[in-house]
Order: sequence, then structure tokens, then C-alpha cells
Amino acid sequence: MAKVLTCTQYNDSTQQCEVQAWIDQSDWTTPLPTIEQAAMVGGAYFIGLMTLAVIKGLLNPKSIEE
Repeated sequence: MAKVLTCTQYNDSTQQCEVQAWIDQSDWTTPLPTIEQAAMVGGAYFIGLMTLAVIKGLLNPKSIEE
């Protein structure tokens, strides 16, 4: 069995995990994220990449000379 780090106490007001514990996990599908979690992480990843691309473009502009 694999050990999985799991949140055992979640505070809804601060939206943070207060207590984490390593538990035995026999099924690997349980730790997979939900659709909402995957969409949030995917959106944040995309926004992060686009932000880096814009910053790179602003710091290293390519001038086209004709």
C-alpha cells in the first residue's frame, strides 16, 4: 500500500488545511483531483505562463527594422 498525504482537518473560513496525516491508500484513484480542482489549477497554470510570456516580451522587445 502506498502512503498518501491527506488533509484531515480543513478550515472553511480560511480555506486552508490545518492538520495533515500520512494514511495508507490502497486505491490510487482517490487522491486524484476533482474537476473543479483540476480546472482551478489548470487556469492558474495558464495565467502564470501567459504572465511570464508578457513579462518576457516587455523586457526583451524585438524591434523589426526594415
